[in-house]
Amino acid sequence: MYRTGYQAQGIRKRFGGVTALDGVDFTLEPGSVHALLGENGAGKSTLVKILAGALAPDAGKLTLAGGPVEFASTRQAAARGVAVVSQELNVFPDLDVLANLFLAREPRRGPLVNRTAMARRATPVLAELELRRPPRTLVADLTLAERQLVEIARALLDEPSVLILDEPTSALPVDRAEHLLGIVDRLRARGVAVLYVSHLLAEVMLIADRVTVLRDGRTVVAARPRTELSIKDIVTAMVGPREAPPPRPARATKTGAAALVLADLTVPGLLDGVTLQARRGEIVGCAGKAGSGHSQVLEVVSGLRRLARGRVRLPSGRPGPRTLRTAVRSGIALVPGDRARIGLMLDKPLWDNVSQVSSGSLGRYGPFPRRRRLTDAARELVARLRIRTDSVDTTTGRLSGGNQQKVVFAKWLAADPDVVLLDDPTRGVDVAAKADMHEIIRELAAADRIVLISSTDPDELVELCDRVAVFHRGRLCAELSGAELTQPRLLHAMATGEAMGEPT
Repeated sequence: MYRTGYQAQGIRKRFGGVTALDGVDFTLEPGSVHALLGENGAGKSTLVKILAGALAPDAGKLTLAGGPVEFASTRQAAARGVAVVSQELNVFPDLDVLANLFLAREPRRGPLVNRTAMARRATPVLAELELRRPPRTLVADLTLAERQLVEIARALLDEPSVLILDEPTSALPVDRAEHLLGIVDRLRARGVAVLYVSHLLAEVMLIADRVTVLRDGRTVVAARPRTELSIKDIVTAMVGPREAPPPRPARATKTGAAALVLADLTVPGLLDGVTLQARRGEIVGCAGKAGSGHSQVLEVVSGLRRLARGRVRLPSGRPGPRTLRTAVRSGIALVPGDRARIGLMLDKPLWDNVSQVSSGSLGRYGPFPRRRRLTDAARELVARLRIRTDSVDTTTGRLSGGNQQKVVFAKWLAADPDVVLLDDPTRGVDVAAKADMHEIIRELAAADRIVLISSTDPDELVELCDRVAVFHRGRLCAELSGAELTQPRLLHAMATGEAMGEPT
């Protein structure tokens, strides 16, 4: 096992006419956590791919274990002790947990896969991550947070000397994220060199030893000790000075205004008698730990999950949809956080994704829409959402994570929805992209849309929502609004299932 550093010097990379990295230096030291920060499109993902062996630089050199290296693949890098956990999960839903952990490297006993040996190696890693699912569980049956733990477990199996974590907590609830930070701390103590990419700056301030910030492919903060920086310093380095958004005026809810009504929603093992209303002009949050039921409410409203008991009534007075297709036709938009799996067609051009609902499912441009009309509509939304791309013909999978998520927003904005369901919509995006998305969400509410948002980020819910419904073990345990909607009260309700009392 290698216990020496990993260094990148003068790294340059271009894609067509776009410079992704322009002479970047970066060093990972054994027993240290080095945070790599920047806006989406700053060059982080490109540098991570080069370090992980997925891309070759156009110029510059890599040094590992004291000698130069050139990796032709991530497999070659892994063989030298470099492991990566990508933000876009590389798991196979139709295989079980154990098979996903040993993809293309299964131990064998003669011609047969030795699953006993696989289980023996995997059990302690899964236990350390506290993934409490049998190894034979299909990944399709796991939550997004559990899938992320599978990805992390696969990286830890080979005890890497260099571990690259790209948004490792983006799908994890607060307690699981804290647990993972503890594991990172233990890896550091074992001498592992950790590259940590995260848009959660409070998390970076807890775990990082050094911080590097990229902007437009160049280094603007180089390996500064974390103790010398504040979150404000980091944000300024990432995005430059930004005007504060105007304060959102308080919106008085009209009595009798059309509302989305959820009554006695019951799904065995997931929801137990949940009753909730969301009125026009409101941004209503749904919070809870993983498996508490907050995300399942959105699945019910969107027709993805059937009820055993209860009902959904739309603002039109019609009953809730039974399928996602009828939900779309009823004016319901579902913006998922898992954009690669159910949000986007990554191999299709940007304009094709943007028109997917408005032209495809809703047929708003007729049975044979002209491509120019679709591309013109896409350009308008690209400008409105500040999506960074040189063309609407760009393949969507080539965009940065934050810009991909903006494309998901664009797809649903083009459909002009009446009810907007947001399932962790800003997962894994940078502070600038998140601010843009929050502005869009506020605009939707100001236009009298009904907005229901589930998020793993308590700060986001406090900042954005008029009211937050807190779920605990499938039940609605508290509703927070006004002066009561604070992070301490929200976290307390999520952890205990009870509203926080007044201080004595």
